[in-house]
Amino acid sequence: MTLLPLIPTLLVEKVANNLLHRDPESVERLQRLDGKRLRFHLKELPFEITVSVDTHGVQLSTSDESDVDCRIATEMGVLPELQDTANLTRLIKADLLDIDGDPMLAQQVVSLFKSLNVDWEAELAKTIGDVAAHWLGKLWRRSREQVKTQWQQQQRWVHGVLTEEKKLLPVRAEFDQFKTDLQQLRAQIERLERQCREKKG
Repeated sequence: MTLLPLIPTLLVEKVANNLLHRDPESVERLQRLDGKRLRFHLKELPFEITVSVDTHGVQLSTSDESDVDCRIATEMGVLPELQDTANLTRLIKADLLDIDGDPMLAQQVVSLFKSLNVDWEAELAKTIGDVAAHWLGKLWRRSREQVKTQWQQQQRWVHGVLTEEKKLLPVRAEFDQFKTDLQQLRAQIERLERQCREKKG
């Protein structure tokens, strides 16, 4: 094992713990996971990453071979999908995920960071002052709203093109009608099968 992965691992660990310490509510979440260990084998990386949690934060290691509570083998692109329990069975069946141990542990570790509630404006104010921090916070919120609005408009446009202009996707009414027609056809086939059996009997 070379020392090559050590620097980025230490950097990620430092950033992760810095974020956790800025949110007072993370103390309780860390206590619930105290002593838990999780190992990731990501296909894109030539080494495994072990995540150990205690009341002070998380520790990352690329050379730890001790026992863990859960071992996950997957790809980097699949990691965001682990947040939703409903995805686990589908990913396992598609051979995109292999879990040995407690499958809920990965989601609990992800929720450590997903549930972060940091007052970034207050943190920024400590460095650049209240007025500048408030202005930057306002600018960030406005930019985020604009991006969200544009994304929603793009989604509506794409949906409109597919359903109305190009007729590539059926509209809801068409889909419901197709489903009704299919059910009626199935009923007719079942009736014909019954009649054939009765005539043979």
